[in-house]
Amino acid sequence: MNITFKVRCLAFLVILFFTKNAAFAQIPNGYYDSAAGLAGADLKTALYDIIKNPTFWQGKYFNARSFFEVADLTPDGYIWDMYSSTRIRKWDGNVLNREHNMPKSWFGVTSGNEDLYSIGCDYNNLYPSEKTANGKKSNYPLGEVNSSPSFDNGVVKVGKSRIAISGYNGNVFEPADEYKGDFARNYMYMVTCYEDYASKWTTSYGMTMLLYNNTYPVFTQYATNLLMTWHRNDPVSQKEKDRNEVVFEYQGNRNPFVDHPEYAEYIWGGQANNPSVNAGKFSVKYVAENKKLQLTLTNAEIAEYEIYSISGIKIMSGIKIQSSEEQSSEENTIDCSGLPRGLYVVSVYAKNPNCKYTAKFVML
Repeated sequence: MNITFKVRCLAFLVILFFTKNAAFAQIPNGYYDSAAGLAGADLKTALYDIIKNPTFWQGKYFNARSFFEVADLTPDGYIWDMYSSTRIRKWDGNVLNREHNMPKSWFGVTSGNEDLYSIGCDYNNLYPSEKTANGKKSNYPLGEVNSSPSFDNGVVKVGKSRIAISGYNGNVFEPADEYKGDFARNYMYMVTCYEDYASKWTTSYGMTMLLYNNTYPVFTQYATNLLMTWHRNDPVSQKEKDRNEVVFEYQGNRNPFVDHPEYAEYIWGGQANNPSVNAGKFSVKYVAENKKLQLTLTNAEIAEYEIYSISGIKIMSGIKIQSSEEQSSEENTIDCSGLPRGLYVVSVYAKNPNCKYTAKFVML
């Protein structure tokens, strides 16, 4: 439901840093233009036409280990494992596996044949995973485990579902809360990028509780409720944005649900019957002379703002409503004269469409 752009503002200049790997990396102009104004099945198919056929080469699956060392690094330089608390700086096949977040058996790929099919080595679905956790995950469907898990390493769990699932009483796999949105958007990507696999999804016991053999809605009601809840409760992180840029560099396509989280609402959520609206362009400018923060937002109305210290403490908040593109009036400026020098974060919550924008600025 929310969409986040991060902007760093230094004095009078606005400098964009969207990834740690490529300065000024961003969504290419016009990339999603053909999806504008669509909803439901039409929007999903439009996104399929945009992101289908990622670059594919022999050895891609094997070389994912090198990809992980670029795309999946923590801020302090360790391989980022969403399946465990393992901390290693270089790929070690004795410790880690290349894991398909959506199990490869669900789309008919067997071990040793991953490089024969684009879907088997798509970097949007491949992640580093500690071996034991990977094995315990097996090909179980996603879910929320009850109070007696059969496996729990402090990050992921495996066990019976805490809620009754019609027609299924097997195990489910549950990621940590901080990664549930990542998994949800990963699954959304897979059923969109590989819409042409609709008739090929296997009918394994666990898979059928999540997927139908159709192009829309693809997800069962159980899966829709689960994934949309995870998507909303765990918004897109900087980790996902950075990874999305690296994937784009390697295989030439993007995860639209990372770039535009609101697309999920227009396909599977409460906006599925309403035409989608492109989010506005957002920027901030700190004016040193009067110590005011100037907001610019097009194609949306500013509803609320919050300013945080860089350590995450909320300093101030308020309401700014303005729908014009000029936005030069006092209605669109925030008086920051009471703030000491330092680095701050401003979050703006907009409506029509519902979006969230986040920016960093420096008080001089």
